Amino acid sequence: MPVFSAPQLERLSAQIFASVGAPTDIAEHVAHSLVVSNLMGHDSHGVLRIPSYLEAIDKGTCVPAARPALEKETPTTAIVDGSWAFGQITAHYAAKVAIEKARSAQVAAVSVVRCNHIGRLGEYTEMAAREGMIAFMVGGTFNGGAVAPFGGAGRVLGTNPIAFAVPDASGEPVVADIATSVTAEGKLRVARAKHQPVPPGTILDREGNPSTDAEDYYNGGVLLPMGGHKGYVLSVIVDLLGQYVGGGEKLVTKDVSFGNFLVAVNVAAFRPVEEFEAAVGERLKKIKGVKPAPGFSEVMLPGEPERRNRKQRTEAGVALPEDTYLQLREIAGKLGVAMPDPLVA
Repeated sequence: MPVFSAPQLERLSAQIFASVGAPTDIAEHVAHSLVVSNLMGHDSHGVLRIPSYLEAIDKGTCVPAARPALEKETPTTAIVDGSWAFGQITAHYAAKVAIEKARSAQVAAVSVVRCNHIGRLGEYTEMAAREGMIAFMVGGTFNGGAVAPFGGAGRVLGTNPIAFAVPDASGEPVVADIATSVTAEGKLRVARAKHQPVPPGTILDREGNPSTDAEDYYNGGVLLPMGGHKGYVLSVIVDLLGQYVGGGEKLVTKDVSFGNFLVAVNVAAFRPVEEFEAAVGERLKKIKGVKPAPGFSEVMLPGEPERRNRKQRTEAGVALPEDTYLQLREIAGKLGVAMPDPLVA
């Protein structure tokens, strides 16, 4: 697989978005968000997403120059109208609103409507944790079903992710970010691009039969909820919070809308932040100090694999599946953007 440095991929991505109408700051912000996902090992939310984002722009479901705005607010709450901008721009704005309100009022809840795909939810909860906040975020999908309900064989729910972040004395927040489906849909895209099977129990084909071929999902199949009925009930709650708190269902005028709900809580309202972080650090040491089970070399904390991936890929570069590389090269050629030479072909 061809390997590129993070700066190469950021420049390429930003130039592509700028060429289709995104202002420089927006193009660079979205490009950075995608590439950081690649660095963290979440290729499902990285530059692989560029073709689908461009498709959304062509359809008019994403407006590359749009910016989010406050639709309604109180001292502790807000509804953010994404204006069909890039989702990363909207979610970053919503997180900043939540952080500022929690800083002054100790707690804040923000609902996001008319929003596109925002990437990793953990990116935004981590923003809050780095400001001494505990953060919780969910993301539901309207008119874009991908996941079957428990006992069903048809698409009705999104992958409906949920994320938490807690500040820690190390300076690296504890971040949990998971889909309520067995896997994120983007990971099926990665498997398809690499021509690899997906694990059993991940998808059903269009007839409702178990499959390990990612192509069966894109031919009318479904993703399954994680953990059977437990993942399913979480997904329903995410769906209701993400879409309906802010009235997102009344504002859907595009093919797919991602609704998000974010809560930020100021730790200082309960105890000194430094004291809390120190206590968290001690607890994490005990968790990591547990004897590894057979087949494992160590116990890892939420967010730790991503930090290690980021360090390794920052140094060694990001390997792109051949299909993804060819797609990006074709897009760059059509838009008149220079495709960088890979570090390793």
